[in-house]
Amino acid sequence: MAAPATPVMQQHAAAKRGYPDAIVFFRLGDFYEMFGDDALLAAPLLELTLTSRNKGKPGEIPMAGVPYHAATSYIARLLELGHKVAICEQMADPSKTKGIVPRQVVRVITPGLVTEREYLDAASNNFLAAAELSGAQVGFALLDFSTGELRAAELTDAPMLLAELTRSRPRELLLGAEPGAAILAAARALGRTVVREDAALETAAEDEALGTLARDAQALSPPARRAVARVLRFARACNPGAELPARRIGRWQPSSLLAIDRVAQGHLELVESVSGNRAATLLGVIDATETAMGARLLKRRLLAPLTDVTRIRRRLDLVEAFLVHPRLREPLRQSLAAVGDVERLSVRAALGEATPRDLGALRDGLIAAHGALTLLEAVSDPSLRETLGLGAAVDTVDDLREVLVAALVERPPVQPKDGEIFRAGFDQELAELAELRRSGGEKMVELEARLRKETAIPTLKIRYTRVFGWYIEVSRGQASRVPAEYRRKQTVATGERYTTPELDELADRITHAEELHRERELGLLAKLLETAARSSDRLQTLAARLARWDVAAALAEVAHRYDYCRPSVDDSDVLLLRDGRHPVVERLAARGRFVPNDVSLDLEAERLWLITGPNMAGKSTLLRQTALSVILAQMGSFVPARSARVGVVDRVLSRVGASDNLSAGESTFMVEMRETAEILRSATRRSLLIVDEIGRGTSTFDGLSIAWAVAEYIDEALGCRALFATHYHELTALGDSGRHVANYSVSARELEGDIVFLHRLVPGAASRSYGVAVAKLAGLPEVVLARAKALLLSLEGEAGEPMAAMKIAHAADDQLNLFGARSTDHKLHSEVIELLRALEIDRLTGLDALQLLARLKTKI
Repeated sequence: MAAPATPVMQQHAAAKRGYPDAIVFFRLGDFYEMFGDDALLAAPLLELTLTSRNKGKPGEIPMAGVPYHAATSYIARLLELGHKVAICEQMADPSKTKGIVPRQVVRVITPGLVTEREYLDAASNNFLAAAELSGAQVGFALLDFSTGELRAAELTDAPMLLAELTRSRPRELLLGAEPGAAILAAARALGRTVVREDAALETAAEDEALGTLARDAQALSPPARRAVARVLRFARACNPGAELPARRIGRWQPSSLLAIDRVAQGHLELVESVSGNRAATLLGVIDATETAMGARLLKRRLLAPLTDVTRIRRRLDLVEAFLVHPRLREPLRQSLAAVGDVERLSVRAALGEATPRDLGALRDGLIAAHGALTLLEAVSDPSLRETLGLGAAVDTVDDLREVLVAALVERPPVQPKDGEIFRAGFDQELAELAELRRSGGEKMVELEARLRKETAIPTLKIRYTRVFGWYIEVSRGQASRVPAEYRRKQTVATGERYTTPELDELADRITHAEELHRERELGLLAKLLETAARSSDRLQTLAARLARWDVAAALAEVAHRYDYCRPSVDDSDVLLLRDGRHPVVERLAARGRFVPNDVSLDLEAERLWLITGPNMAGKSTLLRQTALSVILAQMGSFVPARSARVGVVDRVLSRVGASDNLSAGESTFMVEMRETAEILRSATRRSLLIVDEIGRGTSTFDGLSIAWAVAEYIDEALGCRALFATHYHELTALGDSGRHVANYSVSARELEGDIVFLHRLVPGAASRSYGVAVAKLAGLPEVVLARAKALLLSLEGEAGEPMAAMKIAHAADDQLNLFGARSTDHKLHSEVIELLRALEIDRLTGLDALQLLARLKTKI
């Protein structure tokens, strides 16, 4: 029979009942302890020693703990693994509490609901998402608890949901009890996102969850409204008693954004590269922002470019303003570099979580923001002022800045318990307590001198003993002169001992000066936090303004450094890039080595380009740089080209590169076909397609047939702008017959058996693929290369016949009989001669030569 639980374990049991799906960090003195199943789960994950409470007794229970001051790193590891952590704190000072210290869960930390810097990527939003299915509609909501941003959208289907999930990359996704197979499939494709099944949401619970945002939510569709209510209910349950930082519901229409699906994001390496190197992504080469808010905004814009020409041009106007005014841009960027993350700091202040160091960073940020605005306010040109958004006054929250400047020391401590938070002279009472801590004895000496003078008793002294404390001692002979208000405490052989209210107060203050000083500091800090919290909405507005300036100035800086041009964005059907470049490849290549190329697509003229040429010549680079230039232009950035005209694109779709999906049991060819099917299903006339090497994952005839049919469908059924790279030279017949199809090739030359890539796009189909020359560059053995050349010569002899590729099997069969018994002496003789002629003796190693000679001798 188990022993009855102690009061402390009863407290733990109550906390665990309230949050059964969380690991409870239960505060016991200087440690957070985990008990029972929590300890068994967390100990191996955190590499902790598993012990037990009441070891060897009937009430024994597994236990593991982490130091209170080091809990952050342990919690971060649990969050990374997708767990929830419930923080059960001591709600009173144990030294001042009789009996059991009261404890309760003050917060549940989840991957999607964190505000601490240690858990967050400064340059990315940290979203909690919810998806709600209602018939054919999908409601979608995003909450960044660290910034207070709350947004909602109505989506039409699961593929659109997957695109929005890929764009927002939430850390946590809430789904209703029956989300639907399509939504579950979309959720499973997210990888790092933690997917949770959330409890049912009735209408009354929905209204309660929305709270003060209920009126704001009236304009939303029912599923979107329910998705918003779901994220708010979850956030409120994890932060009991706290006021949520979300103040309004923003709405966005996916139809107003350039759609870039999950596949295209991966192929184009917008924010993540295959190598994991951030510098090899588009975001890595254009992110010159100086603030965390700006970095987050830039990433959001990159993943969600606009389709509204007016808004795009407005963004480009701001970038151009900073580009042509470097004397404005450079000092502004210097000021912004000192702003810090005002957005997230304001939320921490609103939640009462800001540390003294956070408030110091907020103060410094407001000082820098004031300096930035001072620079911009010096602009007198009305047109430029309007472009900069200075038509109305900009609130830099000067009142809060002045309070923080007056209150805080230059470098506030990390935690309140570290003390020394406030400037000397900020608070009279705090200054006196600080002085008492430093010179309590001097205060007593001063009081003694004053009392001796006031009473005219020369023998009056102030003494202290550990048992009796502070007292006034007067000799017996002078006792008659003691003022009536003195209170006798003790009579001793040498005289009388007294006290006064003033002495008692001073003694008490000296004895408790440290404690009183700490309490006074904490009280002042709480008031300062309240002051900052009242300004949180204004701080959010300021942060948004600073982020926009930061992004525009950063894009102007990139355009200036790397010679980007302002694109002309309109509603036409034209895509024209003169001397276009790949923004990432040119940055990583040796200076001056990148070869620019022109692209001109027009729905009424050439809209489908069939591009041939050897591997490594630059076909894939050309495809990608075209798509990247469109994305940059429509997000409001200058583009890497001499000139550019972009008729707005509604979606960028790609089929580039080879990969398989082993976890889903899909081959490279199956992945390729799935991606191709999605392109053909979702493309519209205003889409941009980049297609590279369709059909290479299967047999030559199947691959050629599929590639031909897809190219025809793009031209005749979709009629959109597209770049189609292929090694199937037979496809170039389409370019000779179709009015909207044109052949282009990436040029290369072969000199003395070696290939030279010119990387220049020229009209017309490529004359050959130079595959053997590329194989030579890759280091294939000379014997293999010679054999390939011999086979190639035989095949090229039949090039004049229709569909010469169909002769491959027969030609290869004949050639492979070089050493076989069926070959005639004449044929064997001629083929050996061809092989020997194709050999490059200078490249042949000794071992290769001996092996070849032995094989020839044996067969002959």
